[in-house]
Amino acid sequence: MCLIIKDEAQWLPGCLASIQQIAGEIIVVDTGSKDESLTIAQQYGAKIFKFDWQDDFAAARNFSLEQATGNWILVLDADEKISSQDHNHIINLIRQPATSPTAYKLLTRNYTNRNNLVGWQANPGDYPKEESGCGWIPSIKVRLWSNHPQIRFSYPVHELVEPALERLDIEPLALPVVIHHYGKLDDAAARKKGEKYFQIGWQKLESMDNNARIPLRELAIQAGMLGKFAEAAVLWQRFLDLDPKNCEALLNLGTALFSTGKIKQALAAVKKAAHIHPGLKEIRFNQALYELHLGRAADADKRIQRLLKKYPAYPAARFLQAAAHACHKGDKSGRQTFRQLQDQSLDFTSEIIQIAGQELSSTLARAGRTKYAEIIKKATADRLI
Repeated sequence: MCLIIKDEAQWLPGCLASIQQIAGEIIVVDTGSKDESLTIAQQYGAKIFKFDWQDDFAAARNFSLEQATGNWILVLDADEKISSQDHNHIINLIRQPATSPTAYKLLTRNYTNRNNLVGWQANPGDYPKEESGCGWIPSIKVRLWSNHPQIRFSYPVHELVEPALERLDIEPLALPVVIHHYGKLDDAAARKKGEKYFQIGWQKLESMDNNARIPLRELAIQAGMLGKFAEAAVLWQRFLDLDPKNCEALLNLGTALFSTGKIKQALAAVKKAAHIHPGLKEIRFNQALYELHLGRAADADKRIQRLLKKYPAYPAARFLQAAAHACHKGDKSGRQTFRQLQDQSLDFTSEIIQIAGQELSSTLARAGRTKYAEIIKKATADRLI
């Protein structure tokens, strides 16, 4: 198993404990830790190597691969684990002799405390010891492969071995093993790490080859999470130049444009996404949101009502429907509408409605919809009884 670290004492014991029984060797490459990380790694029998940081994650990863002597390589980050429930899948695999270089892609559950993210899924309870937060966002990457000198990482951030596999004509196979990722649960640490990733990626953007869709996608997502929406819009547009019909990119471009005040352009982007994937609930939600901010409360109200017929337990849509209905019908119905929302669902306390109302009122005011903003502000300003 190979991993690179810097000041990972918080997570490292859990990571190493989770793979100690299945790893023939543990390669730890340290890029400058000042905490107890190296002591912890030694306690788990890791082979420790030092590497001078070069603002290039692929370079550090590749140095770790060069130290590996086993037939198979598994790559993890310090804030990740593999459940003992999945150990046999890996053990049975690596015991089989490989007749040719092979690679496997694994699902990562990126645990989060935010249930309003695109792709969010509730914890299903199948990994009771590992699940955390309120749910997770999925991602799939190659994490396990034959130790081959030409299988190396590309890209200075959001590094991947997939380009090398493509050059070698190796088609990755799926392995039913889940990687549990916890780093996003610590908001402050995740933001600090995200800023570091983004700055390196932004600086080295021009050095990426013209087909670098995956690192472009990751960098665009990172920009959005950091609130760098102008940069996110640039990155998503660059991604769309390579993949014009990518629904996810269009949806996220819309979000970035909306967040920079370009609401008409945001609506145009999400309409394109709707033609590609008309059933995706986030697309319909964003259409209604943008219509409301363009002063079209009646259209937003109708659209969100249709969405709720299909997804009645969609909390964000229920709030938006109440807001669109209040703006459509005017001041008198606003407070009553939100009171009904509170009465009908445990998802909406008076405090939650107040906070969401303040946020929506602010974005409506910035969009020039002062009448709508005032309706929402009045309807949600005080405690609902």
